Amino acid sequence: MKNLNTNEALVLKGIVMSADKYAGGDFTYIEYIDDNTPNNITINQIKGYLTILQKKEFILCCEGGQICAGDKFNYNNFNNPNYIGA
Repeated sequence: MKNLNTNEALVLKGIVMSADKYAGGDFTYIEYIDDNTPNNITINQIKGYLTILQKKEFILCCEGGQICAGDKFNYNNFNNPNYIGA
């Protein structure tokens, strides 16, 4: 994921893991992301990274707190180390 820094990638991975675990992969909520990211990333930092990931179009933050995949996120290529988006 060349266009994401390490923490952005970790938060994005936390989003994917929590969406898979709690909602069948369709969406997640911030409290579940916190459960699936390293402890050194605080909830306030996660909120900041969500803003960045939304601006980069990897996620959509929807009304009601749902977080969904954005236009540049390709789930099938997510684990490819060279993945840079759609």
